[in-house]
Amino acid sequence: MRAFLSSLIMPLPVFYILLLAALTFYLIGRKRTSKALIYFAASWFLIISTPPVPRALVRSLENIYPHLTEEAIMDLPDSCHIIVLGGGHSDDMGLSANNQLSTTAIGRLTEGIRIHRMLPGSRLILSGYRGNSKLSQAMVLYRTALLMGVDSATMSVLEKPANTRQEAEEYVRNFGKSRTLIVVTDDIHMPRSVKMFRVAGIDPVPATTNQIIKYGSRKRISWFPSAHYIAMVEVAVHEYAGMGWAVLGGR
Repeated sequence: MRAFLSSLIMPLPVFYILLLAALTFYLIGRKRTSKALIYFAASWFLIISTPPVPRALVRSLENIYPHLTEEAIMDLPDSCHIIVLGGGHSDDMGLSANNQLSTTAIGRLTEGIRIHRMLPGSRLILSGYRGNSKLSQAMVLYRTALLMGVDSATMSVLEKPANTRQEAEEYVRNFGKSRTLIVVTDDIHMPRSVKMFRVAGIDPVPATTNQIIKYGSRKRISWFPSAHYIAMVEVAVHEYAGMGWAVLGGR
């Protein structure tokens, strides 16, 4: 239900719904209403495909938690746990484990391994369910970590969780609440992740990665409509929809 409702409020489905409504009103002779809806659809497309609104939506969710620096990591207990949240995968057996992971998952795993290597006594916990695949996300993350030289004795997998709330609950079920826990996920996903782990009884240390908007040497922003900006809106809407669903008690 959550996935269906979320898909309905995504930017492109809204655009298509407006066009379909415009066509419907045109066919029943309501041409003025149809014309107004076409203008609305065109305005909506410009809003979601040019920088101002997409960047504002992303900024409202990113940079809430600072990037976990080397200095901050060294101040943490050496025996802490590091959980890498699932980020998408394929079970294409013709590919190596690292190439079965989505770019999102690779970014999360790389950050988790970076922290793990700075804390030799830590445990790397890899999460993510199977879905319709033969292999779980957790197992593909595990196999990729092995390729990157991580010792299998320092890792655990959580193959049951299908979403962030379940990842938090499954962690508590398996490891309790006593250890310091570092949560690794996308910067834009971190506010929801922290909330879910706090609901489960843990106040985690956020380790953000995969930042969408990066600062520094600024590049010229293109003001032409782009699928890149539509994707930014989709990610932000997905996060806000997830937060709303959690507030309503959904799992």
